[in-house]
Amino acid sequence: MWNRLLVIGMLSTGLALADQRPGTLIDAHSHYTATDARSLSAADIIAKLDASGVSRVVITGTPGHLARELHAHAPGRVIPVLGVYESDADKGTWMMDRDLPARVADQLLRGGWAGIGELHLFARHAQSEVFAQLVRLADRHDLMLLLHGDPEIVDQAFAIAPRIRVLWAHLGTVPEPDEVTRVLQRHADKALWIDTSVRDERIAPQGQLLPTWREVFEAHPDRFVVAVDAFSTRRWGRYEEVVSHIRQWVGALPPSLQERLLWRNAEALFEPWLIQRP
Repeated sequence: MWNRLLVIGMLSTGLALADQRPGTLIDAHSHYTATDARSLSAADIIAKLDASGVSRVVITGTPGHLARELHAHAPGRVIPVLGVYESDADKGTWMMDRDLPARVADQLLRGGWAGIGELHLFARHAQSEVFAQLVRLADRHDLMLLLHGDPEIVDQAFAIAPRIRVLWAHLGTVPEPDEVTRVLQRHADKALWIDTSVRDERIAPQGQLLPTWREVFEAHPDRFVVAVDAFSTRRWGRYEEVVSHIRQWVGALPPSLQERLLWRNAEALFEPWLIQRP
């Protein structure tokens, strides 16, 4: 399911044309917070994409409405993901907020979202009923679920909703080739993608791709997406530099695999949303 290319469907809606240019990159995981918005307007964010050659960016807002506002400014460039935090303080407590699923359900009724997250959750809270309800909501609305957590969280999401689409952030909490490979093998029949954000130095110290990571990417060419994870205003200030570093290490891979990491896999991940958008 996850490895279907979108050429026919996307061309029929005119959505893939811009993304097939050489050098295209989709940033599959970034943020736009209230703090960012005080320093960076929507136009400033799009200017950073332009300067970096980034065709689309996946944005989760804190609070959530900021992603929708950024998308309204540039609907062809911004893929909005519903963030469930009002502030960063919610990262450690949201899984105990029994009212959260109802609030999320209300937001989803308005439509227009490509996913839910980023959800920060670790093994000790894997059985959270709040988490289970959010997984079911994502499944019901055919939304991607962006998870920042231990392998047990990925396991639990698929136990609750086997057909859900999951984007596992940062190569997981133990970003080692063997650990990532075990998770991929465990969920070989599931719609699991993994982003490389904030792990570029571990993948490619000084820009040189490590052979162990090259083997993982070549063994699982449909499973990985690149991302900046602009999690702060300071990180947005380094956006072009981070994108350049990503392009450097991805450039060591065969051309077809470069395309998959840079944009094709992200388009497959967000296929339901991309096809629906005018």
